[in-house]
Amino acid sequence: MAENNFSNKQIDPNKIKIGDVILVASGTKVTIKIQKKYGYGESSKWTHVAGSIGGYDLVEGQVPKSRTCDLQKNYIEKGIEIRVLRKKYWEKEKDRIKVALWWATMNNTPYDFPQLLNFLIGLRLGNAYVNIHNLFNSHKKLICSELIVNGFFKQDYNLFNKPAWNVLPADYDNPDLFDIVTDIWSEAKEKEEEPAQAETNKSE
Repeated sequence: MAENNFSNKQIDPNKIKIGDVILVASGTKVTIKIQKKYGYGESSKWTHVAGSIGGYDLVEGQVPKSRTCDLQKNYIEKGIEIRVLRKKYWEKEKDRIKVALWWATMNNTPYDFPQLLNFLIGLRLGNAYVNIHNLFNSHKKLICSELIVNGFFKQDYNLFNKPAWNVLPADYDNPDLFDIVTDIWSEAKEKEEEPAQAETNKSE
């Protein structure tokens, strides 16, 4: 689990849009190893991805089933590093809402353990093994990155030019496709922290 210095901050839910993508640096060593092996470099730290359905609410592929969760409680307050991404170049503004609605319908979808296993085995046997075996996976089960990209596919956005089952969380760390949203914090919370920090400095 990656600790970050914003664990005492508050997300402003009005600054998170429906259809935003949330990258998470959960520190999962297996996923980091897989992504580094496949050449994702520094982006390998992003081991999980979720989709915003508005405000704090996210949909994410998880074990044992996909779920809705709270961005603030499940990630920020636990000190887990996140990155908010906003897709560039929507054909229609309503498309991002349709994408998020599709994510919402996939709540309680079983997690695809065989697919994750294929990526692990592929570390030794190569990409050909992964591509062939993922073709035969049950697509009624999804890993987190596949769930999110399928929402875009449903609206004819083929983001990565490869099948959904071959998409990993690090694929989303792509400045050609997504803007990084940095203005996500509650100003009121930050103002509360300033006097407290000043008192700390005085005592030092």
